[in-house]
Amino acid sequence: MKKDINRYIQYIFILIVSIISSCESGFEEENIDPNNPTSVPTAYLMSSAQRSLITNFFGRNTSWGIDQLGMRYMQMWANTLYTSEDRYEYIELNFQSFYNGGLADLEEIIKLNSDEETKDHALASGANANQIAVAKILKAWTFQKMTDVWGDIPYSEALKGIEIPSPAYDEQSAIYSDLIAELDEATSMIDFDGETISGDLIYGGNMEYWKLFAQSLKLRIGMRMSKVDPTTAQATVSAAINAGVFTSIDQDAKFVYLSASPNNGPWNESFYNGTPTLAVATTIIDKMLELEDPRIELFAQKAVEGNAYIGMPYGVTAAVAGSITNNQVSLPGLKIVEATNPAILITYSEVLFIQAEAAAYGWISGDPETLYKEAITASMESWGIGADAITTYLESDMIAYDVSNSLKSIGEQKWIAFYMQGLEAWSSWRRLGYPELIPAPDAVENRDIPRRRGYPTAETSLNQANYQVAVERQGPDLLETRIWWDVE
Repeated sequence: MKKDINRYIQYIFILIVSIISSCESGFEEENIDPNNPTSVPTAYLMSSAQRSLITNFFGRNTSWGIDQLGMRYMQMWANTLYTSEDRYEYIELNFQSFYNGGLADLEEIIKLNSDEETKDHALASGANANQIAVAKILKAWTFQKMTDVWGDIPYSEALKGIEIPSPAYDEQSAIYSDLIAELDEATSMIDFDGETISGDLIYGGNMEYWKLFAQSLKLRIGMRMSKVDPTTAQATVSAAINAGVFTSIDQDAKFVYLSASPNNGPWNESFYNGTPTLAVATTIIDKMLELEDPRIELFAQKAVEGNAYIGMPYGVTAAVAGSITNNQVSLPGLKIVEATNPAILITYSEVLFIQAEAAAYGWISGDPETLYKEAITASMESWGIGADAITTYLESDMIAYDVSNSLKSIGEQKWIAFYMQGLEAWSSWRRLGYPELIPAPDAVENRDIPRRRGYPTAETSLNQANYQVAVERQGPDLLETRIWWDVE
């Protein structure tokens, strides 16, 4: 209860700050005493940054974040009315809200806790080193997801404001290298004896968990390079494991929404205060029914008509989709649409799947089959599946670990475990090639499943020279262009 109250207070303060900052400059000048300047505590910048980034990735109220694109590309969800994204019609996708929102707040936290003139004041929100460490870790998490969506993006020259209004695009390989360094630096500077930081809506200032988060993220980044730079990938994966990664589902990084609007989960708002336009796709419904996967009861609701799990056809025209009513298909599960159902940043299950793959390559010690089963178990336990049901599932021949094609076993089960983590499911599929998915039947211009998203339209006019360099280096600004680590 106390934690919820603190969250409400933080959210209210963020709202007040937003209102004040949106006022016209003349109004501000009349209401601010120049002899008594005020500043926003870094605790509120931390809450604002986390909330902004979660909103951009996972959505807020009836506004969807970009993670749902991954859910649709990976045929976990399908639209019941507006099927353009399912058919790969759109190319461009805006990224400015990341730079202008949460990333800018994190950069300010680092600045205020580093500057000799402001660091003492920032101490009111916790140890300087720990605030900087968390900000760096969250920046790394954000940029990792961003570069996996667009490829080369503004990075080293980003967040410089008017100093560099038109930042250059960094190569994804260079971004990945720097993210690893940033995570190691953040890990090394954590002060476990320092005063607990305030404003952290993810771990409540638990720095041990932030350390595990940093190294688990480094583990993800390392494995992402498996095909394009296996030597660095192996070294990064091994180093992360040695430094310490998640060992329990209790350490999963989550952003828990509140029970009331406007801070409830996005799917809760769209399901109960509007007409649902996303249903669970036929692809994943049919696969889970085939495997007799007990998680289906949490992932989807039974269709009203027929009282059975019935998937929504994926990638069909709006006319076909419109002929199917919501009562005829399975909508997202009741757990998904709970007000407080959290957004997931990274999980113990993912960490185990990565270790299973690393063990299969011989990069680390351990039995890949055991790690594979532990990863499935962790996923199921996080969804509340009971021990008996888990045991039955693991004993099924249909999900048995295939030593001759370990990536198929890992890829297919990882896909299911990534439900509600669409972007990570998409990245996993691009790298591993599993599960084997058929492109949308009514795809625009017979396009295949996208490998990336296009740059914002504004970049072609406001940052044209740097945009052109990136396109010439990476390839055409199209959905089918592969990013650095996505090799055939």
